[in-house]
Amino acid sequence: MKKTFVLRLNSLLSSVDSTLRFGSDNEIVIPMAVIDQLQNYQGKPEKKKIASKILEYLETFDIKLMRSPQGVQQKNGSTLRIVQNYHAIEVKMNDISEADKRIFQVCLGLMQENPQQKVILVSKNPVTRIKARTLGITAEDFKDDLFPLSKDQYSGRAEVNVFKSDIDAFYNDKSLPITRVIESEKIQWTHNMFVIMRSVDSNQSALARYDGNKLVSLRFNTENYPYKFTAKNVGQKMLMECLMQDSKTAPLVIAKGSAGTGKTYCSLAVALKGIDDEVYKKILVATPSETVGNERLGFLPGDIISKVSPYLGGIKDNLAILLNSNEKKSNHGEMTENGEYYFEKGLIEIQPIGFLRGRTIVNSIFIIDETQNIDPGDIKSIVTRAAEGSKFIFLGDPTQVDNPKLNERYNGLVYLSEKMKGNPLCWQITLESDESVRSELSTIASRIL
Repeated sequence: MKKTFVLRLNSLLSSVDSTLRFGSDNEIVIPMAVIDQLQNYQGKPEKKKIASKILEYLETFDIKLMRSPQGVQQKNGSTLRIVQNYHAIEVKMNDISEADKRIFQVCLGLMQENPQQKVILVSKNPVTRIKARTLGITAEDFKDDLFPLSKDQYSGRAEVNVFKSDIDAFYNDKSLPITRVIESEKIQWTHNMFVIMRSVDSNQSALARYDGNKLVSLRFNTENYPYKFTAKNVGQKMLMECLMQDSKTAPLVIAKGSAGTGKTYCSLAVALKGIDDEVYKKILVATPSETVGNERLGFLPGDIISKVSPYLGGIKDNLAILLNSNEKKSNHGEMTENGEYYFEKGLIEIQPIGFLRGRTIVNSIFIIDETQNIDPGDIKSIVTRAAEGSKFIFLGDPTQVDNPKLNERYNGLVYLSEKMKGNPLCWQITLESDESVRSELSTIASRIL
């Protein structure tokens, strides 16, 4: 059955080809109210570029024909129309913007003109979808923007079955062809994916990484870890393997996992070691300014650094723990316990995400915490700042989203993870909930509450 999709501004700005993301036999409608918003858009720079591109695309068609009932045909076969407002239709709802009122009028008008036609409002705003449904309008999220549920997202790890003789061969040769894996053809092999091999005819196991038609042993272990760090579980071993690779081999690291799994601690330990060894000139740290209570930067006193600093509590807590380790104290007797020395010397720099535009980050290690609270549209602006000798580490938990505009299936962390999986330059791992190293109380509370 042919469907008519009415696009709200946030859905239209999802990508430059958003109008082509629907089936060839469907009709895509852009209300005139959305065209007005598109022309006057003054939001984020990346979205502003998309708005300009869409306006350019619309100008490639005959405007009169596009505003006619038959519309114009797009290259994928779907029909595209711009629809004027149905001012005569009454919308009995007071708490909506003028633009949304006009969009709802278009939906209701199309439904009245052709009751047999399925009219669907496409909006990424859940409140708008709820309000539309109260008016009898079918409303959906922009499905093309939704990634899998958390349990189905790429985790960077897998378990496979092999024979004991294959594990013995792996330990001897430091590698194993994937053809030796039982039912290997059923596994979705992804570059840099970590693999736990379990023997079907013994209790042996081995940890490996997929590297193009073969499984290879990990390069790093406890002997190589900085500050006498000992991985407490398999997930941390995988994470340290990602972090300790040089910037040329693994310039992009993505670590997902719940609080307490050691993501920030491990990242800072490797970063500080990189500073000590003069591999990197500085450590940049950033986190989006979202909180559980949705407080904003403007409520905090001081300059921009002072405003951002409170959001970096997790990073500063872990920094203090590292700096107070015995090895760190012996190496840096002049260091203050809270790490202010690093900040004063410019070895650690707070980088507000909103001030990245125009920067080129060279020979630095950049830790971006709480990435799940960053809009996917801003991720490109961050990653493209990387230059020679830099390593970018994105951390977060996709199930703990504080930004009201995002959710566990649509956020910067999941976007980056799903888009970059399989890229040889991207190393990523998801630490599982049972790999938390927090206290027993914290673990129990997390499960119960």
